[in-house]
Amino acid sequence: MRISTNMFHNQGLSSIQSHQEGVLDTQNKLSSGKRVNAPSDDPVAAAQIHSLNRTMDTIDQYAKNGEFAKSQLAQEETAIADTIESLQRARELAIQMSNGTYNPENRVATAEEIGQIINQVASMMNYTNSEGEKLFAGNSVNVDEAFVEDVNNPGYYAYIGSPNAGADEDPQANFGSRFLQIGFDADNKLNPDDLGDTSRVRVTDNGDKVFQVPNPTTVFTGGVVGGAPLANQPDANILNVLVEFKKTLENGDPPPDSLVDDMDSSLVQLSQVQAEIGGRQNRIQSQYEAGESFKISLEERRMTLEDMDLVKGITELTKNQNALQMAQQVFTRVQDMSLFNYLR
Repeated sequence: MRISTNMFHNQGLSSIQSHQEGVLDTQNKLSSGKRVNAPSDDPVAAAQIHSLNRTMDTIDQYAKNGEFAKSQLAQEETAIADTIESLQRARELAIQMSNGTYNPENRVATAEEIGQIINQVASMMNYTNSEGEKLFAGNSVNVDEAFVEDVNNPGYYAYIGSPNAGADEDPQANFGSRFLQIGFDADNKLNPDDLGDTSRVRVTDNGDKVFQVPNPTTVFTGGVVGGAPLANQPDANILNVLVEFKKTLENGDPPPDSLVDDMDSSLVQLSQVQAEIGGRQNRIQSQYEAGESFKISLEERRMTLEDMDLVKGITELTKNQNALQMAQQVFTRVQDMSLFNYLR
């Protein structure tokens, strides 16, 4: 077998290039601190790292959803707390105006304050969140108002999902609420029947349910002294109870006990809604903490797969540098293997 000088040259050059690539690869890993910088470095580890990164990105998105949900619930909590405060003041006035020491003139004057309370409560019931959506409009979050003028009973208010809303009636307002995903489902999938799953949280509420008076006793008369009840009764929401209270005071009459009873019922219900909102906020925090704990374990696994062992890397670099140096020396010696060197 004939071995030519050109073959010696090519083999030596190939050996030098191979060791140079090894040195550069090790230097790159040491500078980045990562063992896997490209899929070719370790295809199996690269696939696992990609999967871990995707899962951690999903956890980060759930955390952002949770932050948004908390801000929405904080706004709803504010609206309900303001409504409770206004309703408590109206109740105090109702009890005062029931006292015989107050005359019709006193009641008419008090009706002015009740009018201000009605405006404040109506504003809260039509609360618009930071996204420009109505918090209490059910599925119809983009409507102008959740509670509109009652077309059958002027002066009263109807929920947009009520027939009394007339042309503004929107059946979709009676259904659903806005939900956000704040964690993984049991099966890692989002299904229509997951409404009770702790991985979801409701960030809006149906105003008809929140502000509806439980077991109402108020008889709406339109404010006519001694008049018969209205043929078509307004929606039994707390706003209409306040309107009836104002009309009663404007007539100089003491408010009936039914008005105070309905205010009491509404206060209990609103307090329950407020507590339930607090429960949802706690659930968001729990999901966030669980997600962060899971993320830490995933991060540790990714570091094991991806990060470079510095001691091992420096050892590998030294070995590659020595091999390169030896290859260069051998190549130099091979270059001198020529008959011309022996003929001189």
